[in-house]
Amino acid sequence: MIERPVFRPSSPSAAISFNELKLPWFYRHFVLSLYRRSSRFAVHRETISSLYTFGYGQFRRCFIGLGTLLAKQGVLERSEDVFYLYWKELVDLLNQPQKSSQAELVNQRKEEIERNRDAVLPDLIFGFSQPPLQSEKKASLKGIPTSLGTYTGPARILNSLSDFERLNNGDVLVVPYSDVGWSPLFARAGAVVAESGGILSHSSIVARECGIPAVVSVSGACCIKDGTILTVNGYTGDVFFDESLPDPSDQVKS
Repeated sequence: MIERPVFRPSSPSAAISFNELKLPWFYRHFVLSLYRRSSRFAVHRETISSLYTFGYGQFRRCFIGLGTLLAKQGVLERSEDVFYLYWKELVDLLNQPQKSSQAELVNQRKEEIERNRDAVLPDLIFGFSQPPLQSEKKASLKGIPTSLGTYTGPARILNSLSDFERLNNGDVLVVPYSDVGWSPLFARAGAVVAESGGILSHSSIVARECGIPAVVSVSGACCIKDGTILTVNGYTGDVFFDESLPDPSDQVKS
């Protein structure tokens, strides 16, 4: 049973230490009032955590019971496998007269969890789209984010005007710089990475107009192997790459 927390006033020593603070009189009254209110309600923070923990425990017992029932019917291999099913899947499964085995689906999701166990999530997630999952084993470069968005695709290193025809639709355009003559390329690119530039550089402005992510001032970007799969994060300025993944355009050519 969870007991209701009881507020206990601060000790005299705490009050004395507070009174020793050198504050103007008009600040002292406000801070003292805020301090008393904070002390009174701070205890409820742990109460809420305890209630959540208690509730999760009750839900777990219920789901383990359902998992045990499904395991006896041969739907699951173990009762704990019920936690690898979505709520809607579980409800539909319980309503089916003839229940099929979910072992293959559960194993697929276990493998997915293992693949993403070392994934690094971004500090901030914008909107409702799934953020790109980055592995710590991947190499990365850092630059200045100048156009929002994230994109993953093969890198196409273009060093001069003669390389323009090599850019495929959806490639990540990697350039040492850009000017007006490079503008048509941005309509075909999925993202832009430039070794030079800033927030008002040509690459940044055109990328924002085209609505594609851009990261500039990325030192060494043009040294990346052509066709390497890049993930461009226009929020943080990170450019992740994994040279072990094949270039999709090579598979099309073959």
